[in-house]
Amino acid sequence: MRGQISTELMVIVALVLLIFIPLLVLVYFKANEANQQIAAYQAELAVFRIAYLANAVGSLGTNTSVTTDVYLPQNLMSFWTNSSGMGGEMDMQVNTPQGPSDIVEIVDYPVANPGILANQANAGGQIKLLITSQFDTNTNKALLSITKVSG
Repeated sequence: MRGQISTELMVIVALVLLIFIPLLVLVYFKANEANQQIAAYQAELAVFRIAYLANAVGSLGTNTSVTTDVYLPQNLMSFWTNSSGMGGEMDMQVNTPQGPSDIVEIVDYPVANPGILANQANAGGQIKLLITSQFDTNTNKALLSITKVSG
């Protein structure tokens, strides 16, 4: 009688393990995928926020400045500004499971000092940016200066 109970108990434990181990593996991979998706949303938020603030500073006129803190996601590869035509752009490159991906937002005003604001060394941390508007006598338009203050 005791042998039958222990055999039945081992069969029940084996069936439970057979069900739960694949479920635990599936939950682990889904959690990792969710973390990468959250990092992508954080990168989008950072780029759109900086571009929005840059457009606001440019439209407020000359000698306007804003200082802001920006959280950089864990999967950051690089973050830079470009001058593009009559405007500028903010570009953040992040590492995704599909490979490197660029998140780009257009700024209505040209950027005076295009360059790299952050790289992988800053990933997962915060940087402080100063966005300043100056008057460009050549185009009679605002010219933005986006510089890293700290971080």
